[in-house]
Amino acid sequence: MDTRYQNKITAALLLILSVALLCCAILTSFEKKLPYDNESVSYFRDSLEIKDMTVRYAKNLQRYYIYYNNFDIKQAEQKLSEIDNYISTGEIKSAKRSTTPAFEYETHNTGPERDGSSFYTLDPEELYDIDIKNMTVDSILEHQAMLSEAVNNYNAVEEYLRTNDDFHFSLYSKLLSRVIASNTEDFYKEDFYEVISLSDDMFNFNFNGSKLNDSFTGNGLICKISIPETTSAFVKEQMNIIHNKIKYNQVLSSIFLPLCLISCAAALISFLWLYNRKYTVRIMKRLFKGFIRLPLILIIPFVIMLLRLSFIYVKYSGAALTECFVAGRYPLIFLMICISGIILTFICLTAAYIYNIIRTPRLLLNSPDFKFGYEMISDIRLAFKTQKWSFTAILLFDNICILFTLGVMFVALLGTGMFRTLGILLFSYILIFFFIIAFKAIVAQIKLRYYLQELADGKMDTIPEQKGLFTTSLNNINNINSGLKKTMEESLRSERLKTELITNVSHDLKTPLTSIISYVSLLKELNIQDKKAREYIDVIDNKSKRLKILIDDLFEASKLSSGQMELELIHSDIIALLDQTMGELSYKIEESGIEFIVTKPPAPLLVNIDGQKMWRVFDNLLNNILKYSPKGSRAYIDIKEGDSTVTIIFKNVANYNMDFDANELFERFKRGDSSRTTEGSGLGLSIAKSIVELHGGTMNIVTDGDLFKIIIVLNR
Repeated sequence: MDTRYQNKITAALLLILSVALLCCAILTSFEKKLPYDNESVSYFRDSLEIKDMTVRYAKNLQRYYIYYNNFDIKQAEQKLSEIDNYISTGEIKSAKRSTTPAFEYETHNTGPERDGSSFYTLDPEELYDIDIKNMTVDSILEHQAMLSEAVNNYNAVEEYLRTNDDFHFSLYSKLLSRVIASNTEDFYKEDFYEVISLSDDMFNFNFNGSKLNDSFTGNGLICKISIPETTSAFVKEQMNIIHNKIKYNQVLSSIFLPLCLISCAAALISFLWLYNRKYTVRIMKRLFKGFIRLPLILIIPFVIMLLRLSFIYVKYSGAALTECFVAGRYPLIFLMICISGIILTFICLTAAYIYNIIRTPRLLLNSPDFKFGYEMISDIRLAFKTQKWSFTAILLFDNICILFTLGVMFVALLGTGMFRTLGILLFSYILIFFFIIAFKAIVAQIKLRYYLQELADGKMDTIPEQKGLFTTSLNNINNINSGLKKTMEESLRSERLKTELITNVSHDLKTPLTSIISYVSLLKELNIQDKKAREYIDVIDNKSKRLKILIDDLFEASKLSSGQMELELIHSDIIALLDQTMGELSYKIEESGIEFIVTKPPAPLLVNIDGQKMWRVFDNLLNNILKYSPKGSRAYIDIKEGDSTVTIIFKNVANYNMDFDANELFERFKRGDSSRTTEGSGLGLSIAKSIVELHGGTMNIVTDGDLFKIIIVLNR
């Protein structure tokens, strides 16, 4: 293992050990000394378990020797048997019924598990001193229940006193001057740990209608209870706990223990400062930097509550450490040390944080509180800027809820009810966390909608990088935006290069092509007699003219795509322009045998267009019909006038199967004739669509089987 890593681990462990020692010193300094020692300890009073057992034992002694003193169990059982026989023989059926009980009573259980605070109105012996033949049915049944309960309670008490080995008792009669009852051979000569009289104030409480500590003395009896050396293992264990409690408390409540622990902690801190200062300071700085990331407005209420909890512990803890050590609750002791360490560390870091802010107020600007407040204001401004009023209203309501919860939290700190204040504080923290999450979610939705609208409006500016919750979508959009900008730049660069290439090539081809056309014209004027030579010259003439048309189309397409073409708009008659175009192509129309049926308004139709460019559109579309329609077929041209638009529809039947998307024909160099046997450059429809769109119109293709339809819509 690396030496530096070992030094870091050593520094961290020693620092934690120092804090733990300081916490132990604080806890032990608040440990209170118990009010008894080995000489003054009383098992009956100082052990809660033995005290409870003694009280229970004394109650049952009172039940048996005072309450049931004149109770004859045999007569009671005999009378109970007589009642049972009387009921079983059916004689009770003839007895008189009454809705009013013969006497009132209160039930109670005199068994060893009941406190017997309630009692019968009648004495127990009166329950069997009755004549059932002169009683009503209800009275007989009530007496049967009470007598059965009394018999059961008597037997339970007798069984409890007979089998109990925890204590011995002695019942001395003042009248007879002797012990009249005991569960040991010689109560005063046996070895015992402690003895107590029932006249002690420990038994000063009501039981069976009188004070328990007066029950025996009022009847001329003296009752004492002892813990014999032969007592049960459980009682011995409880006495051993008392002794251990005294020993632990003597050490834990000593004033020297906190001093020793503080000295050990100081020694460890001195060692770290002298021999491992570098890593110790680094650990403390890292811890402080992590702490100051927490909002101060939430830290302060938490520290106040920690201080209040500490004061409550000091006030009510008593001998908490002693109790934990005696009971073997070592995990609880460890938990107390950990909680104390957290409280101590938290208070020290908070004090250092506040000290630094007081010393350098400018640090408050970098605090999470200020940053969150600034972000909150910026997000609200953005919400108003987007004009999404529903989200803005929700955002404002969420901010009001946060501020209101903070106010409630600070007001609750002034309350006196500790647990109520703690509950309000924890609930406020939960609410604030919920409202902050909701705030982040709403802001993320607002930003998402805002930046999507920005992208939709063509603003390709880079979206600021987002941090925190619900920002993944925004960052992904930013990545998409960056990738889209890069792709568009590459596409524009490629398109620009392609346009420049076409323009340059077209320009470079025009010069030699012009020479070829000129020389072909000169050759044709020489009246060459050779028939083959004339045929060759005609072929060259046709191909060169076709090549000239192709180069002109390329040049015009490049100008349209680069945006260099300008329109000279004037109000022109679209009907006359169509008639002119068809007139110039009349010889081709006659050769094709295609019948054109034109439907048009009777009056001239003026449209704000560039006549030369629109003529080119009509020329391209008519040439396409002539090239790709079967001979002898019909073609339809419809011109429809709208309120603000003019619609021109060209319809013809194609002489080939259109097994492709018709909109692909608008792409450059795309031709309906895949074999490319017909004349054409594949640029006609692309040029026509660009010219129409340059006029602010639309041009679409619709196909239905072999029916081919082009729809042009122009604004008037």
